[in-house]
Amino acid sequence: MTKVQERSGLRLWAPVVSMTLLGLLSYVDRSVLAILSPTILADLHMSATQYGYAILVFSLCYMLANPVWGFWMDRAGLWMTTLIAVLVWSLASGSHGLMVGFAGMCLARGVLGFGEGATFPAGLKTVSETLPEEKRSFGLGIAYSGGSLGAAITPLIITPIAVRWGWRAAFAVTAVFGMAWIVLWVMLKVCGLYGVSQGPRERDVTLTREVGQSRWSRDLFAAAAVYGLGAAPLAFGLYAAPLYLTRVLHLGQSLLGHLLWLPPAGWEAGYLLFGRWADWLRRRDAMRAGTIRRRPQRVFFLLALVSTPIVFTQSLTQSAFPVGLTMGLFFFEMFVAGGFVVFALSDGMAVLPKQNSAFLAGICISAWALVTGVLMPVIGHLFDRGRYSSALWMIACLPMLGVLLWQILRSRDLDSSSY
Repeated sequence: MTKVQERSGLRLWAPVVSMTLLGLLSYVDRSVLAILSPTILADLHMSATQYGYAILVFSLCYMLANPVWGFWMDRAGLWMTTLIAVLVWSLASGSHGLMVGFAGMCLARGVLGFGEGATFPAGLKTVSETLPEEKRSFGLGIAYSGGSLGAAITPLIITPIAVRWGWRAAFAVTAVFGMAWIVLWVMLKVCGLYGVSQGPRERDVTLTREVGQSRWSRDLFAAAAVYGLGAAPLAFGLYAAPLYLTRVLHLGQSLLGHLLWLPPAGWEAGYLLFGRWADWLRRRDAMRAGTIRRRPQRVFFLLALVSTPIVFTQSLTQSAFPVGLTMGLFFFEMFVAGGFVVFALSDGMAVLPKQNSAFLAGICISAWALVTGVLMPVIGHLFDRGRYSSALWMIACLPMLGVLLWQILRSRDLDSSSY
């Protein structure tokens, strides 16, 4: 490989890798509270229901912020907008170490949620503007995999710190991580490796959407529905799994630190595998000259169907290996949820204008945040009353509901068949 080719490849993928690290930072910051929730709730004398409402505050602020950040990235540019967002949420994450009760937790989570709303709009906009179309689904998987990777490594990093120095010190470390990412972001700009505006110039093979189309359309809401409800198991795996493992399987905080990386690892694998699959389907359709690109209807129904085994989680407590089987099932649920994320955004990018890509991501993430915000207080209420099976049934039904809404909302004039 020549130096010119190396330079070209570095410029092509450096922005995407920076978004991977951005997602990693985002999920480190948001995962600390969930991982340490058994200890924090006991120390602050809070219930699971109160914890659920704190997650609701985060989710509402996150929901509102995603399209706002996406809009400003599309209008004002990615670099400075992202830097401001990371500064805001890093300070908010560190402030969690100062909370003394329910109100402080809600305030810190709200500001954190607002800042982190920039994460995935930035990732999708970077991918859509720097990679050729046949690489975008996999590039999206790479960019978004930072979130799952962050959720996976956080228990391994944060738990030892919390055990030795206390949970408040763990939040201080997250603020330091944020400042380190900002330094890296500035270095990319200074070194000329930040090239978001210099995307590929070949003609995109997209569906028949005009550049001047409005941001709002049936397909935007369809993507938001299947993303928000299809990826609902992510909310359970990220926020409720630590409490479930503590209350049902009676695991301690130290042991949780060795186990909670497994479900997000499934999420990571889902991003990469389904990203490759989506790109393969796109290349296959592009080779069929004169045909209209197909929509992932059958894929969505398949993903919804294989999401249902989570209802059997509580029955695993009577098995010979309850912890291992439970963690394996959580791994699989988050793996499938990663498929919903990839195919929802891949289909959305294909049918909506590229210049609105950050807004697309913002709306989809907002839908997921809304589902999470409504879901978590309900799950907390059910957990406080020992009704774990009801919570699991609710999680199992939401992906199919999302697929049905996608089927109703999507535009019918863009495709003649589905895969």
